[in-house]
Amino acid sequence: MLAEQQSPAPVRPRPNPHDLTIVLARTHAGTVVLPQVPRKVPPPAAPSPVEDQAPVRRITVWTRSALFAVPATATFALGWKGIGQRQMWNDEYATQHAATLSWGELSHLLDHLDRVLTLYYVLMHFWVSLAGDSPTALRLPSVIAMAAAAGFTALVGQRLLDGYAGLIGGLIFALLPVTTRYAQEARPYAFAVAAAALSTLLLLRALDRPVWRLWLSYALCVGLTAGFHLIAVLVVAPHAVLTWFCYQKRDRDVRLWKSIGALALVLAIAMPLAYAGSGQAAAIEWIKADQAAIIQLPEQLFGSYPTAAALAVMGFLAVLVLPFARRRRVAAALLVWAILPPVFTYVTFPVLHAFLYRYLLFTLPAWALLAAGGIYGIDRLLSRRSWAQVLIAVSALPTLIMLTLPGQLMVRERLVPNEPDYPAAVKTIRAGLKPGDGIAFAGAVRPPRMGMAYEMRGEAARPVDVFLTQTAAQVGGYGARECPRAQACVGNRPRIWLVSTSYSSDPWSEMPAERADTLSRLFKVAESHHFQRLHVYLLVRKAAT
Repeated sequence: MLAEQQSPAPVRPRPNPHDLTIVLARTHAGTVVLPQVPRKVPPPAAPSPVEDQAPVRRITVWTRSALFAVPATATFALGWKGIGQRQMWNDEYATQHAATLSWGELSHLLDHLDRVLTLYYVLMHFWVSLAGDSPTALRLPSVIAMAAAAGFTALVGQRLLDGYAGLIGGLIFALLPVTTRYAQEARPYAFAVAAAALSTLLLLRALDRPVWRLWLSYALCVGLTAGFHLIAVLVVAPHAVLTWFCYQKRDRDVRLWKSIGALALVLAIAMPLAYAGSGQAAAIEWIKADQAAIIQLPEQLFGSYPTAAALAVMGFLAVLVLPFARRRRVAAALLVWAILPPVFTYVTFPVLHAFLYRYLLFTLPAWALLAAGGIYGIDRLLSRRSWAQVLIAVSALPTLIMLTLPGQLMVRERLVPNEPDYPAAVKTIRAGLKPGDGIAFAGAVRPPRMGMAYEMRGEAARPVDVFLTQTAAQVGGYGARECPRAQACVGNRPRIWLVSTSYSSDPWSEMPAERADTLSRLFKVAESHHFQRLHVYLLVRKAAT
């Protein structure tokens, strides 16, 4: 009996929970052991199309490079053609002046003016020391920056829509007359456009992979955007829209909270710039936001009214058709990018005085992508074949070229409208210059001293600046300081070339009253030459009586 009790219990097979009929095991105490029945896993639901849920389209490095290179090359070619033919104008003379100062003189200038342009002036200081200060050399960095902006626009379009739409958007951006105009200008606007487009591309990458490395890159790029032009930091508005939409789509993914840290870094960069520039706001008080400024904004922003009308129609079409192509959120973000900055600068004009089309050039990538989005939406409604967009774009290309061609020709004219023709003045003075001649300047709106100094920088013989007492570098600005008593400065000088940007043809207008009285009493006008927005008078001393 003991042996029977010590004999091992028979081994029962373990119940299989998947069997329809199972034998319930019991413990030595008689308790039934219930098997663990697995929960039924519901079959996966059939994938349903969700708006704006298309995965990020992965493309090869070569495809991405080609997508960047095609519009960038087109923009560079259009910007390079005639880059040195158009005469420089007042703001470009300011760039050349700042870039050729010593570091101490540049610091002195920024203490008084253009502190918000510090980054651009520092970069141009290095560039001019390497490449020189000819018009071509001064403008080449802007051509490169605007070409990069076109490439970045195409890559943003590829991520928001697809590769074909990105390519079309980049090419539309390249064809805009205003793109060529500011690719050929030695000012920071092309850099601001490129930085705004690149920051948008980096944001889309960070939303795709929300890691700190990408968020930091994005924040630094937005900081560069603000550094090149403070108003361009408004590009964070469409970025916030894109981030919120992505947060909603991903079931409130907490990793996207890293965008708050990136925004904090952007504010840490932009706010000191805004504070630094607030003390120099008097420099832009000439900007207006009246009815004329509103009417001229489309022509100035896009290069011509026909181009503006075409982009407005295509943008409106995109807003209508993109929701049907499941890109409603893309349309909303691009619309905020394109519309919010001009509305914001207009509403805040009494405080900021920033309603100026040049300050809004960073919205051009959004307008180009909206136009491409219209083509993309039509294609999705009609054929659903991505490559069909190219056929639509190619068929519309001749119309677009015809609309933009007058603007392209206009921006290549030798003279900037309503700007003084300094080369003509220099040519006139060079032809009649004699030893001992002096030169004087008049004009309140466009003081001609800085422009004439640039255009005469290579002259072996130059007339003496009669009334100059302190140079612009010494003053810390763009205008020099002149002697208060004209007769003491004139001395016995027999001839003076008077260069005036006055609207009046009176040689004594727009100069201090004491100087006008002295010059009119001692000199007579022997010659007068009139050019666009500029007058040159040869003053010869009257015979003693």
